[in-house]
Amino acid sequence: MIPDEREVHKNIMDELDFHQIDFHIHTTESPSHGAIPLDEVIRAASRKGLRCIALTEHWKPETDPSIFSEERELIERADTELKIFLSAEVSPLNIQGDTPVDPKVHRDILEKMDYLSAGPHQHEETLSKGKAEIIARSHVMLMNILEDDLFGYVLHPWVTVIADLFSRGHSRVLTFEDIPEKYLDEFAEAAAFYKKGIEIYSPAAVSVEGYDWFVKKLLKAGVKIGVGSDTHQKEDNEKGISKTTQAAVRLIRSCGGNRSSLWLPENF
Repeated sequence: MIPDEREVHKNIMDELDFHQIDFHIHTTESPSHGAIPLDEVIRAASRKGLRCIALTEHWKPETDPSIFSEERELIERADTELKIFLSAEVSPLNIQGDTPVDPKVHRDILEKMDYLSAGPHQHEETLSKGKAEIIARSHVMLMNILEDDLFGYVLHPWVTVIADLFSRGHSRVLTFEDIPEKYLDEFAEAAAFYKKGIEIYSPAAVSVEGYDWFVKKLLKAGVKIGVGSDTHQKEDNEKGISKTTQAAVRLIRSCGGNRSSLWLPENF
């Protein structure tokens, strides 16, 4: 990046607010059916008034990591004032937090990326258990993620756990009240200690009760937070500003969050 471009992006980052970012976007490089090319993502983001986005393709055991090198080339060739971070959504394989990413094997790929995002999802190691054990094992997994230097940002923590409890009939509503307060406090304290950014992920279709309780804990602990649409499909990209990010921004502001609460990758 030439000096003038660096100064432009620096000014953009200094002035950013939550409604101008989307740190959770999948493109055609991701193995998601119906995903969108980067140039379409850029056009849509600019039309929506966004100033900074992050590409977060899934990095699974079967993923060819070369897709991230290809994305870096696309980003560098893009003719846009939009600041584009290159990340990946890496889902832990077990409650220990093991991942398909090997810092030694994938060193060249990781050097091309701005940061990695942990995308915790449930798996049989947790879901085969009863409600209390699902929650307890998920807590162990999340704490291990926070301690891992590999990650700078954590996508939708606890929300996927709550959604799975609901879908499997363990809960009648989507609610943070299912999660022991001790676990939420420990998560917030660890996120602050390890300086992890946390995504506030507020599904538009149905709200998660008690999310404000969790957000307030994060803000009180001094955790930096962000928002993202989790766009996978072309039709999602073509809509207006995502209802998911709109809801998350409203939630953050209602809890007292402001620009000073916004997470950004280190060195930006």
